Amino acid sequence: MAQEHNDEVDLVYVIKKIKEIIKGWVVLLFKAISFALKFWFVILALIIIGFGLGYYQIKDSKPARKATVIARVNYDLQPYVMTALDLYNSKSATKDSTFFTNLGFNRWNPQIKTVEALPIVDFKDILEEYQINERGLEMIVRYMEFDEEESLTDVLERKYNYFEFDFSLTSSATPADVEKFFDYINNDPQLAPFKQEALKNMDEQIAHNTTSLDLIDGVMRSYAITKEGAATTNNANSPFDLNSLSLLEFKLIIQDRNEKLKNEKVLSDEILKPVHEIRTRDAQGRFLQKKHIIYPFVLVFIFFLLAYIRYVYLYLRDVARQNS
Repeated sequence: MAQEHNDEVDLVYVIKKIKEIIKGWVVLLFKAISFALKFWFVILALIIIGFGLGYYQIKDSKPARKATVIARVNYDLQPYVMTALDLYNSKSATKDSTFFTNLGFNRWNPQIKTVEALPIVDFKDILEEYQINERGLEMIVRYMEFDEEESLTDVLERKYNYFEFDFSLTSSATPADVEKFFDYINNDPQLAPFKQEALKNMDEQIAHNTTSLDLIDGVMRSYAITKEGAATTNNANSPFDLNSLSLLEFKLIIQDRNEKLKNEKVLSDEILKPVHEIRTRDAQGRFLQKKHIIYPFVLVFIFFLLAYIRYVYLYLRDVARQNS
């Protein structure tokens, strides 16, 4: 019985303390409301001043710019492009003025703040990269864990040629400034011989495929003439026998490959080649950039904070006087 009585007393004490705390907060809330009503003219003046100050600062300011560019990475140099991109972002974070001066940017406030790249993944390209019965494709599809932490684009980034580049720009940036970033990637003198050799190999491959197509056409014409002659003489056992269906299949494969090579050559004159016209746009406005809305709240908050500090000081001063 005594234990139960003590438990009830403790519970009543806890409930009483909770009620006192809630009552204290309610009293403080009504004091704050009363204080706000008493000094409404000061609060209104702070709101007007904050709105005017914020509007004055954003009136003549230009919004930040953005640009999104889809570009092709050639010659299997995706690792080089990603490394150069990371280097640029690192230099931007450390404000390396010499680096940006060499690129033709503003040395203190470069027109391109940061650059992000996201590979454009197409499962059709996966099937072309891996043969349909290849074990590598089976391992990717069956055993790979696709989750938010390690997406498919991260795993297969180096397998793809097309990337979406997202540029964060200053308010004064132009499409010409974005082009300077591509020049920074493409004008590496050490990669110039490699690029020339790659283009030369592509031209040779196109020429070789064209020659093969001409030979196939010649063989098929000879086969047609021989078959026609065999049919005229009713000679069923002609010495010239050719599986024309297989030859047609080979021809279609070579033609398809040649078309792809020609299309790739159009976008292969540079290491990193934009596939469309570069355009910039206003960045979406953020709440922190709306100073004409933020400043009134900040000034009113500071006013209430100073008033509360004064209230606490006077309260503690009264307590100290009573104790003394």
